[in-house]
Amino acid sequence: MKIAIILPHFYPYVGGAEKMFYDLAKGLIQAGHEVRVVARNIGNEYLGPKVVDGINICYCPWKSMFGHPVPRKKDLEEVIAWCDIVHTSIFTTSPPVSRLARKYHKPALLTVYEARGNKWFWADNFIRATAFYLVEQYTIRQRFNCYHAISDATKADVERYCHRRNVRRIYLANEMDQAHVAKDFSMRQYFGLSMEQKVFLYYGRPGKTKGILVYERAIDKLVKECDSRLLENTSFCFLLGKEPEDLRAAFIRLIEKKGLTNRVIIRDSVTREQLGACIQQADCVVVPSLTEGFGFSALEACQIGSRLIYSDGGSLPEVTFGECKSFRNRDEADLADKLKAVVENREDAFDIIPAKTFTYDEMFGGMIHLYEELVQKC
Repeated sequence: MKIAIILPHFYPYVGGAEKMFYDLAKGLIQAGHEVRVVARNIGNEYLGPKVVDGINICYCPWKSMFGHPVPRKKDLEEVIAWCDIVHTSIFTTSPPVSRLARKYHKPALLTVYEARGNKWFWADNFIRATAFYLVEQYTIRQRFNCYHAISDATKADVERYCHRRNVRRIYLANEMDQAHVAKDFSMRQYFGLSMEQKVFLYYGRPGKTKGILVYERAIDKLVKECDSRLLENTSFCFLLGKEPEDLRAAFIRLIEKKGLTNRVIIRDSVTREQLGACIQQADCVVVPSLTEGFGFSALEACQIGSRLIYSDGGSLPEVTFGECKSFRNRDEADLADKLKAVVENREDAFDIIPAKTFTYDEMFGGMIHLYEELVQKC
């Protein structure tokens, strides 16, 4: 098959969506399919046609609107005319791909990472949330032959909020194991802690839907209500991404304002192998997300074998396994209680959930089967 993949961003742009499509493109090529990718340029180094890790990519100088690239029709038309099937994702590439696929009578697939619907209003003011809601509705309701959801929770939200019916769930893949753990990296040294310290670890972006404000309120509640001796050797460590800058800065100011700097330690993100070491060495990983389309952070912690506290929102219950404990989404009091149970080493601090797998073979096989089905039908 000749497969066109058209995206707002692609490798080396960093993000879960970009990683998924990079892995997919490599897997498709290894399976003998032809793949061409079109995405926005990244500076002057990634501009124009390139071959990266065997993938043919055209990086286009698209302008941005509200932080999102706006594709030009002339950059898409040739590759859509060439392909057997075209695959894109939300948000800005969806409308032009939908129109051009119909023009050239090509089957088209839209990947939806999340469909938040009314959940946009959980984390933003009314005006911004309304704008995001409308953009989401506009892009997901474009005409495609099929809609790919990355979890059952996302599939249900696409059907519920966007009224799409031809939705297929194919899980993403992740295989985090001991090979991804730096052997010579000390998490406690990086955070300036002694070996005796009990560490709760958060890692990822400081985005509003990532739940770090719920987590902060839970920590604040725990500190205020617990005997200080109970928390004497406990630290809440954050490997916090630099973007969005304003939200990171606001979170740091909030920690300082609440007087939590003696309990909360914030450091910059580390390499993937160093992250693996941090996950492995932490006493507990915390994933407090309000919404998650898939939940890479939670899955990585489970695959490494770390103990995990996670929100029961979105897809997180689908991907978690091992020693885990969920708390009610957006409920800082329930999260504080779960944190306290770990600090006190209570027997009910964690549940044991049977192992789950999310392999590349399953992802590649599912996507190729779906492509072949759509090409046959059209």
